[in-house]
Amino acid sequence: MTDEIPTHLATVARAAQVTPGVRRVTFTGSDLGTFASISPDQFVHLLLPPPGRDELTVDRDFTWVGHYLMPDEDKPVGAYYTVRHHRPEQCELDLDFVLHHDPGPASAFALRAAPGDPVALWGPRTAFTPADDVDWYLLVADETGLPATAAILEDLHGRFDGPVVVLVEVAGPEEHQPLAVGPNVEVTWLHRGDRPAGTTTQLVDAVRALDLPGGRPYVWGGGESRAMTGIRRHLRRGVGYARDDVSLTPYWRHAAHPEEPDEDEEADGRVEAAAVER
Repeated sequence: MTDEIPTHLATVARAAQVTPGVRRVTFTGSDLGTFASISPDQFVHLLLPPPGRDELTVDRDFTWVGHYLMPDEDKPVGAYYTVRHHRPEQCELDLDFVLHHDPGPASAFALRAAPGDPVALWGPRTAFTPADDVDWYLLVADETGLPATAAILEDLHGRFDGPVVVLVEVAGPEEHQPLAVGPNVEVTWLHRGDRPAGTTTQLVDAVRALDLPGGRPYVWGGGESRAMTGIRRHLRRGVGYARDDVSLTPYWRHAAHPEEPDEDEEADGRVEAAAVER
């Protein structure tokens, strides 16, 4: 039940640029010392003050039912974000924001975030649920899924020695980020250059071109809706992977792409993040 998911209050501690297109905001507060991490890809819904206001209009008792009943002018704004780092001993948590030329409320917040700015974090939740007998992993992402990809690789590092295949689409080399890799990890960066995010088929094409290892896979991905749908259809229908072995979540949807029904899409609790800024 989503009503049982906690809401944590925090404030901005600091912000820093990770790459030209990604800004990391660190949050602090006593609530974050008791934040219960559940998975390397854990995500929260960032709740911000309504437009034009400086104070939060929600508290620790926040629910989505309550949100629905609030007057529109009091409703917080925000979006889903992956927890990049959680340091409970320091009561700190990091979220990475992809910056946009036409920023929505969350990326605009990241650009101007200042110490003391109040937020609420609803979560965590997860879409990363591999079986115990996985033989190899495939991770696919664009910039929005890169924080979770990095966290998953850190979690696997040193404890999983099977093949790990990683495909990440970014604008160019300037958007690369350090990843925890070992001899069993193969990372391929796909550069789209000047083409806008969400307008290429690079991720789908790269997955189709893979020489897939044998054994039981676990496929995790996060990125633009059409790319995730195309990869899912290929792996589920074309290759024949089981539903439980594929978790591909549409983090966002390009404005030019209509919403497409996909009977293979898992109801993993995160699909509502599609078409929401990340």
